[in-house]
Order: sequence, then structure tokens, then C-alpha cells
Amino acid sequence: MNTAGRLLSIYDRLTGQGWPQDKPMVWIWAEIFEIPHSAQHVEDCVVTCLLAMRAEIDLLRSKLLSLGVSDDLTHPGLPRLRNATSTIFLNSQWNGIREETSKPENRIPILWANWALRNEDEADLPAEELAALRGKLDALETSLQDTEMTSYLRSFVQRQIDVIRTALRVYRVQGVMPIEQALQQIAGAYTIEKTRVEAELAQASEPAKNLLARVGALIKDTADVADRLDKIRKAGVGAYTLAASVGPILLAWGQNLLK
Repeated sequence: MNTAGRLLSIYDRLTGQGWPQDKPMVWIWAEIFEIPHSAQHVEDCVVTCLLAMRAEIDLLRSKLLSLGVSDDLTHPGLPRLRNATSTIFLNSQWNGIREETSKPENRIPILWANWALRNEDEADLPAEELAALRGKLDALETSLQDTEMTSYLRSFVQRQIDVIRTALRVYRVQGVMPIEQALQQIAGAYTIEKTRVEAELAQASEPAKNLLARVGALIKDTADVADRLDKIRKAGVGAYTLAASVGPILLAWGQNLLK
């Protein structure tokens, strides 16, 4: 999908599900963004996704304007969709925004924008593969709580888990870009903190070393996914890949963890 295609998919889920009139928007968005009701801080997770979605709406408008599209042609669909994503409606019921949000004309500018940007399409990550990555994150976070290590290492690992989790959470909204940014952030963190990470690891228990090796493996899996999804755009700028840029840093991570 491209920017417009992702927004169209979310819009169709929002307006086509037949939500109960009295259902609070926070729980509707949680279902649309695949955030389990049992998750901690559900509202915070929803807000993260809504802010990402508003940024994506603004990005789509900018892309269309750069193509010479009149701003009038983005109306009323984009402004109404952006209004529906406002956090002020989180505790409001669906009935409060349903009528304006669901008007048939809203879909038209998003639909033709999806066609106009068809050359920007990314490959889609299958739902089962996304679920598998999220499952690995959950397992790592559980293991992190049960594994003895220094507070520094625990914080370091948690930060890497958090940045990947956030990127995967907004994937359906913003595509592969936040995943690539997350991996670059992780590589930067390791580069900056390498000396201390290695010093702490030298004194760490085998379970702690094994846990960080699992984190390294997850990072590699995530990088492979990002490269596969973004192959169209990357081919257009010299076929660079995360394996070629971030990859050597992640390889060093894995080698150092297994020493």
C-alpha cells in the first residue's frame, strides 16, 4: 500500500464495521489499530496511533500538493478524517462523529489519491508475520522481567523492545518507514553505548547474555522484514538495504553477545 491506501483501509474499517452507537471511540480505535483491550495503557497506545495517522494525513496532502493537485480536491474527505482522529473524541461515543465521518463523499479524494500514488506502493506485511513479531516481543519482555541483570542492561534492552513495539504498532498507519527509523535508532544506541554494553555483558550471567542474543535475533528479523517491504523504493535509490547499512552494526551486536 501507499500513504493513501493505508488511510483508505483505516477509513473503511472505521466506517464499515457497524459499530454500536454508544461505543466509545477509544475502544473503536483500539480494535482498528489491533491493540488488545488487555494491553497496558490502551489509551496511550491509541493516542500514539492517532498522532501517526494525523501525520500521515498531512503527508498525503503534501504529496498531492507537490503533484499540482488543487487543495480543494482533498476536501471534504481529508479534513473530515483528520477531525475524526482528534484525541478530544476519545471518550466520546461513535454516534457523536458517525454522521459526518461516514458521508460517502469523504471516501472519494482518498480513493483517487490511492490511484495517483500507486507507484509508491510498498509490499504488505502479512497479518500472521506481524503477529509473530509482536509475539516475540511479548516473550522477550516477559523473559526480561524474569532474568537477572544489571539495571543498566535491563533499561537498555527495554528501550530496544519499546522502540520496535512502537514501530510495529504504527505499521498499519505509516508503513515500513517507522520500522526503518526504529532500526536506525537501535543501531545508533548500540554505537553510542557499545563500550558500556560490552563491559556489562562481560560480567553478565549466561541467561542475560542469551536474552540479549534473542533481542539481536529479533532485530535482524525485523531488518529483514523492512528490507523486503521497502524493496520498491530502495531499488529506486540504488538498492541500499538495512542489511548493508545497519546490518554490520547489528552483526557486531550479535557477535559480541555470543562471546
